Amino acid sequence: MRSLLTTIFAIFWAIILVLTGGRFLALLAGANPGSELIEELYDLSEFWVEPFFNMFGWSNKAVEDTGGVFEPASLLAFLVYLVLGVLLWSILSGAALTRFRHA
Repeated sequence: MRSLLTTIFAIFWAIILVLTGGRFLALLAGANPGSELIEELYDLSEFWVEPFFNMFGWSNKAVEDTGGVFEPASLLAFLVYLVLGVLLWSILSGAALTRFRHA
């Protein structure tokens, strides 16, 4: 039962990481906002990135080399969800509850 729960959690969390990381990379690379795929990515990731907007007074900055935008909120969201996912996965899998045995 535990392995099924951790598998479902891992798939769900991977989707969140793909959405937030994909949003960051698409904005950074200046992906075509008229594309249906990019529009869908922005719409789906908005919910997960929105809590991080205007945090620490950071604002979006233009990237002249690629014509994109550096959005610190999506990068911060990706990093926070990555760390949170690792911690939650270790708890769910039982790795946090075992003792480490040294040789």
